[in-house]
Amino acid sequence: MDSGDRSQGLLVHAGARACLLPLRDVVETMRPQPVERLVGTPHFVMGVSVVRGSAVPVVDLGSVVGTSGAGPPARFVTIRLGDRTAALAVSQVVGVRDLDTALLDQMPPLLQGAHADVVQAMGTLDAQLLMVLRSSRLLPEDVWTAVAAHGGCS
Repeated sequence: MDSGDRSQGLLVHAGARACLLPLRDVVETMRPQPVERLVGTPHFVMGVSVVRGSAVPVVDLGSVVGTSGAGPPARFVTIRLGDRTAALAVSQVVGVRDLDTALLDQMPPLLQGAHADVVQAMGTLDAQLLMVLRSSRLLPEDVWTAVAAHGGCS
């Protein structure tokens, strides 16, 4: 198959939801770092953490997709936002998966189930973060089962 027909993403879990983040936007995964809470931020912003010597905002991906309350995050996934970085708090990082772009086009957008106020607040706070999350996908249960059964690789 032509490499133009495939796309790589980082498969993560945000609570009970499987999400695929475009690999081009992922910087690294790491253990959660201490988070300093900030007053007056939306509920999905956990606060700020120091990552590689820089303060970065930490966004609870479970809160964004409506599956908050799954406990403390197990991993941070740092993503590139132009010349800045943000961390997504997730419950699990499964790994890099190479999926057919036609299949990706059929998957629902990550923000499809997000409340309008979350999307609006995110757009107001950081348009680049909103763009990255809009290009991410939710993996429906049947797709997740197929990916898991085949290791998700081509």
